[in-house]
Amino acid sequence: MSVFPRKVHMKHIVLLICVTAIVAQGYITDSAAEGKLIEPIILERVLIEDVELSGMTRSEAEEALYQYVDEVILQPLLLVSGDETWQLDPIDIGLHVFVPETVERALAVGRTGSWLERLRFRRLSSNEIVNIPLTMSVDEDLFKDFVFDLMTEIHISAKDAAFVINEDDTVSISPSRIGRYLDPSDFGKRVREVISKRYDRTLVLNAHPIMPSLTTEQADAMGIRECISKFSTNFNPGNKSRVHNIREAANAINDTILGPGEIFSFNKTVGPRSTETGYLEAPVMVGDDLVPGVGGGICQVSSTLYNAILLSNQSVVVRVNHSMAPAYVPAGRDATVAYDYIDFSFRNDGSSHILIRFLVTKDAIISKIYGHAPIGQKVSIVTTIDEKIPPGVIKKEDPLLAPGKEVVEDEGAWGYVVTVYRVVEQDGVEQFRELISKDRYRPRSKRVKVGISSSEET
Repeated sequence: MSVFPRKVHMKHIVLLICVTAIVAQGYITDSAAEGKLIEPIILERVLIEDVELSGMTRSEAEEALYQYVDEVILQPLLLVSGDETWQLDPIDIGLHVFVPETVERALAVGRTGSWLERLRFRRLSSNEIVNIPLTMSVDEDLFKDFVFDLMTEIHISAKDAAFVINEDDTVSISPSRIGRYLDPSDFGKRVREVISKRYDRTLVLNAHPIMPSLTTEQADAMGIRECISKFSTNFNPGNKSRVHNIREAANAINDTILGPGEIFSFNKTVGPRSTETGYLEAPVMVGDDLVPGVGGGICQVSSTLYNAILLSNQSVVVRVNHSMAPAYVPAGRDATVAYDYIDFSFRNDGSSHILIRFLVTKDAIISKIYGHAPIGQKVSIVTTIDEKIPPGVIKKEDPLLAPGKEVVEDEGAWGYVVTVYRVVEQDGVEQFRELISKDRYRPRSKRVKVGISSSEET
């Protein structure tokens, strides 16, 4: 009976012997030869980075790699952004290279895996190589500190273009500036790619632009060239709370820009007037009396702006007059406001943008409108008093006064019926006269205290 269950060809046996010999080749060098151990060598076509290690022993490979690390890896990198450069010294980020561990990986090539995998590697063509990357690490804290410092140096804030008011009330533009910031998301990966290069050790940083909200070109295209109207009113500087409220509202509106066709709303721009939003109690008119109210003085801001808007030839959308004529503007030239139910609004009817500026001095508030008006155009406001309504007299007995003596407590105020026109002239010739409003103001009664006789007198 045959030893083999089936016939085996001699050529198969020869192939098996050859394969066994090839696979065992890497280990034969490690076996005893004349009683001595032979140090294993790295197989052909094995590189670490660009260092050829074929045929080297462990110690030879480590020596070659340490030299490569000193001559290449630990040399500074050049970081570039535009015309600016920085230097990254690997030592500053605590770079550590694991040379023995990487060499161990090189020695394992062709000696690990199944015998078929090892056979395949041994039979690869000579132009197929295995490139093993160096294992490296950095000190995380040092690396983060370096990146943070670099981001700080690279970062430039964007700057918006700004309108500058000159002494002659013309307008110049302070130019905008494009900012930049460093995107650090892949910085470590890109450093790793460059650090192992012998040449061209330059890393172009991912610095991205930060665009301004308003560029110089955009500001110039708005056409804001000069002051086209202004109006001022006075106030009592001794009323500190009222002055504070006037400044708060003026600051909220200051530097507002409206494009052609845009509508300005006083209430939306200034917002609620409350103690939470920074306003104080100051006298406000309720009926015929002045009483404390949060935000007192706000109507002087809206009325001052209203007059500047009329003179700049814009269209008034919503405007309501006071029930009684205020003292700080002529009758018919006021605009009262109350948050959430009485607004003052207007539309920019010009071809250019307009810029609103406020100046609050010691005893006056000045509103100026900047834009671009036709050369030779003049706008004026004409007010006619159609009716004057005298105030009534309210007498109040006061036992502290001498009998028959009268003291005027409040002079009261006249009431009016007023018509307001806007007149537009071009080169001295009236172009049109526009009816703006016809308002009625009720009078405020004169109040007199009158002394009376004592009840004990006979």
